[in-house]
Amino acid sequence: MIKRIIFIALIAGLVYLNYTVPTFDDHKALVLTRLQTGYPLPAQQQERIWRDVDYSNFLVCSVMKTKEKSEMISYGYLDHVTLINDKWLDQLRRKLTGRTGS
Repeated sequence: MIKRIIFIALIAGLVYLNYTVPTFDDHKALVLTRLQTGYPLPAQQQERIWRDVDYSNFLVCSVMKTKEKSEMISYGYLDHVTLINDKWLDQLRRKLTGRTGS
């Protein structure tokens, strides 16, 4: 009986974790809020950003990464998304504004 309760609790936990995995739209919203400091981005620029980004959904977490180098940009679990690659965000800002340099 105890084994069944533990098994059901584990299954319920996995189902809950799978249910609360952030979607691609959640990752996009976080990146856009960090990117749009002072002015909104036009739709054309947003399309260029998402063309170079890949989204992976695992059973209990999700990850957004670049297609070219597979650098992780953000990860999420339990409806919470965290941006971890500020360097990529700074490079993207420079690319979108047309500036070059370090």
